Amino acid sequence: MQNMDGKLAVFVYLLMASLIMLPLMKPGYYLALDMQFGPQTFSDIKFDDFYGQQPSSYGAYFPLRMAMGAFSDIIGTESVEKLLLFSILLICGLSMHFSLPKEHGNARYLAGLLYMLNPFVYVRFLAGHWSFLLSYSVWPFALLSFWQFLEKPKERMSLVQTALLVALASISSHGVIILLICFTLMLVFHLLKNGFERVLGFRLALLAAVVLAMNLYWILPTIMLFEKTYSPASPEAYFEDFKPQGMGMSLGASLISMHGFWRGGFIYTKDIFALWWVPFLIILAVASMGFVALLRERALYALFLLSLLIVGFLLALGESSPFSWVFTSLGKQFPIYLLFRDSQKFVGMICLGYSFLCSYGAHSLMNSRPRWKPVLLALAILVPVILNFGFFGFFGQIRTTQYPADWLEAARIIENDPSETNVLILPPFLYNTYSWSNATQKTLASPAGQVFSKPIIVSQSVMTLHVYSDIKDSYGSYLTYLFDKRQFINNTAELLVPLNVGYIVVLKEYSDSDSYLWLFKRKGGVKDIELIYEGESLYLFRNNIAAGPFLSTDDYGNASFTRFLKADGGVPDVAAVEYSRINPATYRITGSASPYLVYVSPPDPTVRFGDSTGSPWYKLGNVFEYREPGILTNAMFPIVLAFFLLAWLVALILISNPPAPATALLAFFLALSSLPIMDGTLGPHGIGALLVITVSIALIVSYYVDLSKACKSFLKLK
Repeated sequence: MQNMDGKLAVFVYLLMASLIMLPLMKPGYYLALDMQFGPQTFSDIKFDDFYGQQPSSYGAYFPLRMAMGAFSDIIGTESVEKLLLFSILLICGLSMHFSLPKEHGNARYLAGLLYMLNPFVYVRFLAGHWSFLLSYSVWPFALLSFWQFLEKPKERMSLVQTALLVALASISSHGVIILLICFTLMLVFHLLKNGFERVLGFRLALLAAVVLAMNLYWILPTIMLFEKTYSPASPEAYFEDFKPQGMGMSLGASLISMHGFWRGGFIYTKDIFALWWVPFLIILAVASMGFVALLRERALYALFLLSLLIVGFLLALGESSPFSWVFTSLGKQFPIYLLFRDSQKFVGMICLGYSFLCSYGAHSLMNSRPRWKPVLLALAILVPVILNFGFFGFFGQIRTTQYPADWLEAARIIENDPSETNVLILPPFLYNTYSWSNATQKTLASPAGQVFSKPIIVSQSVMTLHVYSDIKDSYGSYLTYLFDKRQFINNTAELLVPLNVGYIVVLKEYSDSDSYLWLFKRKGGVKDIELIYEGESLYLFRNNIAAGPFLSTDDYGNASFTRFLKADGGVPDVAAVEYSRINPATYRITGSASPYLVYVSPPDPTVRFGDSTGSPWYKLGNVFEYREPGILTNAMFPIVLAFFLLAWLVALILISNPPAPATALLAFFLALSSLPIMDGTLGPHGIGALLVITVSIALIVSYYVDLSKACKSFLKLK
């Protein structure tokens, strides 16, 4: 009977996820504010975090993208994107449903559907925050595993499950921090109930060590590259630009009802259905009943769930709360608004608390009114649906989009050029509106990187009122100077060489796009700049003197940035250098050069040429004293790779049962696989395929080992 109940639950959540995904089933990509997929989403250049060229500040991001890249080779990128979104919705429902006691029976549907269909998930889906939502989806499973671990710390399985679920939640650095806050609250109430036990302390330390070992590959680069990459604004500035919104009601009511997103322009169910507060009050009443019922049976657990609501609410309010002085002090010691930007992310804790308490409340109500069970079950399913029925169809706000034909033609031209150059996108803003997007919200982070096969150059500035930029963007500063002085510049091609710009895409649909054309298109022409394609929505220019990421010069000296930028002075005499690429982070310099070798990339202290570190070249590249051909590498890549292999090994050991016999074989296999990764033979898609295969084998072997043990035990009983 329980097995049938489980199958029915899977069917219900599959059905709900399928109905939500209907608007996205047509051909094309789902393009949202912070989520864009395209033909080049999983190309090697999109894995600069794996190759140590950028910090993985958003979390344990690249292993999953590697796996998705492997699947995209089979089913295509469009299908991978839709499968990802479908899986997130499905896991939200199943995770909450099966994290609750089996005796709750049908009451679990109210919890699972509420956790899946609430306004918080809805708006994050519309904004494209898929990694945060994926982390959010596994929180219930992670909390259940951690609770079992606290109750029985000596059991291996609860430690293994908790570590693996935290590793999965780490796909979002924001999501895993919120989960760890929930863990801390749970631990506090457990200690209040049971006191401190030495064995628990030892096992907690072991759990922490395992979790850390599985996350060092993205935590260490983030710490080591932070100063090179970021120039954060003040906590007050982040809160001003990304604070939660009241959305037509008081701020407190907005957050309590699981709304409050910082960005406007989205249509919610509450905007269409004036009585939306009725199903919400029902949820609030059932959650309150659940708290009262649970308080009688397990008081500290009830208080823990209440603490999720209170702490989540206060953290979401932040500096708007009555305890703002706490958050002001906290912000100075712990940059919470730098890490999270918008505090509304903490509303996820409110959703978590409501869902757990609603299950207990609905279970209590069904037991006290057994004749009403069919009606109560219908209400358990209908109330979350009515609260946020806009999720089914999104009020027409999202549709799939095909990239314009002229974008794809420009992409084909660029891809057919084997040179390793960059593509400059103009206007250079990170966020722009794109009229060809089929969504009603047409503001997107630049999708050019998802379409063009070469690295793109756009501004990294978020350009909000108080936080114009929190990134050290030397390329952006350089381009700003060029555009400000464009009427005096007649050597555009030369001045773009320090950025290794081989192609320039000027998007036509912006009112100020013509002002950028002055650098590239004039009546008399621009020397070495060639218009090679014009479509309905863009111009594509080629810089004929850009040759690649390496230059040689005998004029390094101490020339200043200002002298270099003189319009009539050109660039110092530079020449291309012959090279071959080993992998995206390692190059072999093979040709002769002047006394100085320049690697055209933003200055990076982790880049080395042989045994020497570079010096900044006009704040736009790395210069090395050249003596003889050698190897140029990013020293961060071996660090990332080593700790990534460690995380991979630890995960396989945790999954394997028993772990001991497999450890030596797994360690040997992973050490061996590092060789083709280092020499470029095995790229991100191949690594992703190996990830999927090794994890699948470990799961299958462990399953059959457990099954074999169960059969032997059964035979002994017979």
